[in-house]
Amino acid sequence: MTAADDRAMVKGFALLSYLEALRARPTLAGRVMRELEARRPESHRFFAGEVYANQWYPRAELHALFDAMTAVVGEGDEEFRGLGARAAEYQIGRIYRVFLAFATPAPVFQRAGSIWDKQSTAGRFVVVHSADDHLIGELDDPTAPEKLPLVMAGWSDRVVMMLRRRPTPTVVTDLGAGRHRFRVAWS
Repeated sequence: MTAADDRAMVKGFALLSYLEALRARPTLAGRVMRELEARRPESHRFFAGEVYANQWYPRAELHALFDAMTAVVGEGDEEFRGLGARAAEYQIGRIYRVFLAFATPAPVFQRAGSIWDKQSTAGRFVVVHSADDHLIGELDDPTAPEKLPLVMAGWSDRVVMMLRRRPTPTVVTDLGAGRHRFRVAWS
């Protein structure tokens, strides 16, 4: 699925978390922004301007950002997992981290569907199984950016760490037709 096929909207807060995660690595951010400018000048202008956390924006801009990042870093998973981990740091502010210190992963991740709905107008995320040491969730979103599941995996692993648990790297399984299964585990 391409950005042109994606009519979904994404919350500015999500976009800002990815931008801030990139800006934490200035060299990479510069390369990605130059690539974005070469590929889609209108998207470069969009990201160079003001993005407001409480506004909805075309998810095509997220596609453009991830496509530019893929062109810069290649197909490897680690950069996108790292982007998700840094985005989690941004999204979960200091005040929420205090509450996370008293929480366990399973109840926190039970809210994943609600979090998804607050950040995207398309697709859905559902926790289909939860246990004391892992959970399994499924994303059904045919128009999601290709690398988004990897970003979500990195986000999940970082949140597990914020919950003062040791994550087992999240496993993402492509189920086809825009569906992905996530196994988030911790000890």
